[in-house]
Parts: sequence; C-alpha cells; structure tokens
Amino acid sequence: MGHRDEIARAIHEDYVRRRHGEGRHSDDDPSLAPWEDLPETLRESNRHQADDIDRKLIAVSCEVTSGENGTHPPVEFTDPEVEKLAKLEHERWVEERLASGWSVALTKDVDAKQTPYLVPWEDLSEEVRDLDRDTVRKIPQFLATLGFAVVRRNQSPSSET
Repeated sequence: MGHRDEIARAIHEDYVRRRHGEGRHSDDDPSLAPWEDLPETLRESNRHQADDIDRKLIAVSCEVTSGENGTHPPVEFTDPEVEKLAKLEHERWVEERLASGWSVALTKDVDAKQTPYLVPWEDLSEEVRDLDRDTVRKIPQFLATLGFAVVRRNQSPSSET
C-alpha cells in the first residue's frame, strides 16, 4: 500500500491525542512523545501496525483502493468487525512485543520493556480494549487523509449506494 510512515505517524498522533484527551497520560511515558521524539523502537511498532492494515481489512472482507474524487463512500465497520479487528491488532501487538523481548509486569515501563497488557484479549479491561477498538475504527480515516479509501470487497462504486 505504501505511505508506511505517514500512516504510522497518524496512528501514533491519534493515540497521543486520545490519551491526553482522557487525562490518562504520564509526562514520563516515552510512548506519548511527539513522533519526532519517539524512540525508534516505538516508531517501528507503529510502522508494524500500519503494515498490518491490509491483513486486517481482508479479515473483514474489505480492501484499500484509491479514494480519488470521492468515488467511494466511507466505510464504517460494524461492531462485530471492530471487535474482530481490535482483537487481531492486540494479538499482533503481543507477538511483536514478545519477539522484541518484552515481558509481563504490574506496570508499564518502556525502558525495561515491561507491560501488564501482554495477556490474551479476554483478560484485558474494557478500557484497554477500547484503545484498540478506537484505533481500528479509524483505519478508514487514516487512509483517507492519504488519498485512499476502504471498500467492501466485491462491490463496485455503483453498488455501494
């Protein structure tokens, strides 16, 4: 699909906005730094998340296409699709973290590579699950800012009306 860094940056900036908007942030949390100051390992994590968008979209019978001229109405995922996509994102994230040496701990410590969230989806709080839900809901928006559209597979633009 291309535009890896732009998508990764949009995902990160949205995450930071949400965390600050919720008042649930810590000034010493490196994962909330501006993109330019974000540790390279965390930028790469966002890039991996961007790389995985195509796989997730296929899982809900969607794909990315050119969004030129507004020929495709914005896709809104159903609640079951959001749940499926969020679970896929959490599983991807857990695999990524484990592969890079992270471990489970009671509190998050980026420098020590520790987090309490390296658990199955079912063991996460609704609040933590909502972080993934909110991000996957916005996939069409992230892509639209770069001139792409998410469409349902096997639908022509004329059949979407």
